[in-house]
Amino acid sequence: MQCQDTYAFLRRRLGWILGGLGASLWLLCGVAGATWTVQRLAETAGRCYLQSDTKTLSDGYQDTHATMLVQHEAVLVQTAAPLDVSFADIGLQVDKQALIPMDTLSERKTAQFTTSYATLIEQFKRGYSVRVQLRFWPTWPATGTHEVTFSLLGFTKAYTDMLACTP
Repeated sequence: MQCQDTYAFLRRRLGWILGGLGASLWLLCGVAGATWTVQRLAETAGRCYLQSDTKTLSDGYQDTHATMLVQHEAVLVQTAAPLDVSFADIGLQVDKQALIPMDTLSERKTAQFTTSYATLIEQFKRGYSVRVQLRFWPTWPATGTHEVTFSLLGFTKAYTDMLACTP
């Protein structure tokens, strides 16, 4: 009798544990999938872009913020701190793919990726996360590169919604 009671007890507990784990994963995927939102450009009717959630990271001296934007022709990484392009090591890496370097810097705080746009979008659709490697100014003393990771869960649906965006 004791073995049967112990088996039944463990079976009930395992059911509760698995149920809780399943609910946790469902909530996690729901929250992670909501990190990409379609935004409408105020000055251009009908043009939309995607915006990630905003992440906090260190610039080597203090905390700063970074946000990814996906437009129809460019992927942008906007930061609250000025970027340092003197080392040419600012880039994006989806999962275990190669690091894709930034093309240009805009207004000292926005890394632009245009040349590899099509490649990045395909990698974003298939990927799980994108690691952004940044380097901040001032360069002396140099603090090295700093990383922040964005989830790509929900990206494909949000990207489709962005392309279908109409006034």
